[in-house]
Amino acid sequence: MKLMKKISAILLTLCLCIPCFSLVAHAADGKISFTDPETAVGEMVEVKCVLRSSGGSMGDIEVQLAFDSEYLSFQSGDGVEAADGSLTYKGDGGSSEISFTVKFQALKEGQTQITVNSASVASGSGDSLTLTEGKSTVKIAEGDPSKIVQTETTSTGAGDKEVEVNGEKYTLTDAFADADIPAGYSKTTVSLDGEDRQMVANESGAVTLGYLKDAEGTGDFFLYNTENATFSPYEEVSISDTTSIIVLSDTSNVKLPKQYKEAKLTLNEKEFPVWQDSSKEDTYVIYAMNNNGETGYYQYDPSENTYQRVEISSDDEDSSKKNTGILGKIQNFIEKHLALIVLVGGLGGIIILVVLIVLGVKLHNRNAELDELYDEYGIDEEEDEPEEPVKEKKGGLFGKRKKDEDEFEAYEESSFDEDDFEDDFEDDYEDEYEDDFEDDFGREERFDTVELSSFEADEDVFAGYDRRDELTIDDLDDLLGEQPKKRGHIEADDAFKVDFIDLD
Repeated sequence: MKLMKKISAILLTLCLCIPCFSLVAHAADGKISFTDPETAVGEMVEVKCVLRSSGGSMGDIEVQLAFDSEYLSFQSGDGVEAADGSLTYKGDGGSSEISFTVKFQALKEGQTQITVNSASVASGSGDSLTLTEGKSTVKIAEGDPSKIVQTETTSTGAGDKEVEVNGEKYTLTDAFADADIPAGYSKTTVSLDGEDRQMVANESGAVTLGYLKDAEGTGDFFLYNTENATFSPYEEVSISDTTSIIVLSDTSNVKLPKQYKEAKLTLNEKEFPVWQDSSKEDTYVIYAMNNNGETGYYQYDPSENTYQRVEISSDDEDSSKKNTGILGKIQNFIEKHLALIVLVGGLGGIIILVVLIVLGVKLHNRNAELDELYDEYGIDEEEDEPEEPVKEKKGGLFGKRKKDEDEFEAYEESSFDEDDFEDDFEDDYEDEYEDDFEDDFGREERFDTVELSSFEADEDVFAGYDRRDELTIDDLDDLLGEQPKKRGHIEADDAFKVDFIDLD
């Protein structure tokens, strides 16, 4: 029994001791450190980078560094390659400590840093090391800018060319370092003014950049327009993992509604035109081109620093869509040819005015001729016409007959006088009588000449002649229907001579 208890106690003791002997696994780690040098503008400066591993020797190494090309210009480095605006070091390791040196030239007074973009270091067994990344701080004092030179650059041999951007003069040069090339771009050759120039283009080839220097010698890439061979400020903004946009300064193709007012937007010390809707003061509209070369409008929210593609129709497009009917087409025609319509209307008005003036002059001359004619023949044009009596309307046959009689009397009173009727009748009858008399007798007798008025001659000569009594009312109506020429006054010819023949 005691033996069983001892065995149980020993087993229990062993079970309690097992957790106390757990294995501890230590992960291999490493560290990347840099030197912090000081230099002056125009001078060369070296930055040393050291990689250390606490777990033994290291295997494959790849470290990517980033620097500011405005302050430093990459010159050379042990196992270092410059590409897409960054530096990449690759090594095989073989020890617990690896170092390399990068040589720069100081370009601008101030302070800048060299940082690690990414690092991949393997241990001797093939495991990845956990690295602690450091950075280098370079202080640049005032120096001599004339010492600044470019090395390890490619050039086509073409000389520098002076260009103008937004009223300022720049120099187009092919002398730029590979480290200055923006990410996603590569070198390309562009023909400009008969010379092959060294520039860079993106992967799709839709965007081309040229390297320009200002009067102080500071260089930067500018957007090159292949259509008109001009340059404009370049600023590329990434809006997604696969898409980026380039803000454009050329506004020749911008057509926005009238409510959008132009403003200025500053990105990295570069000014670009933007437009703001009066009803949306918290957002802007920019004109940009994506990495595929497609241009369009983007809405920019400064508070959230976001960009979004938008479709905006101009006033001309809106009006053309609305005015599709007949009235719309007429309105569009008038708006497009307003000047021509005004010109034609003005000429038409002048022609009408000239015609009216000519007609007025002719009418005036005609009236003057008529006045002279009236004065020459003594016609009184101001003689009042007799007023016709007011006729009462009566219905029926007798009423109509009465109306006709009244009209006849009015016509007789207004158109004839007794002297005119007797004169005309006497002239006709006298001619007929004289012809008959001469035919019957064939001779002439002596006669006395007596000057009588027309009324007296009618009473004496035709007294007792019964032919007048034989005239029917129809003949009288026909006779009276012939309206004689109206005379305003009596002339001397109204008195005439009548020859009486003595038949006794």
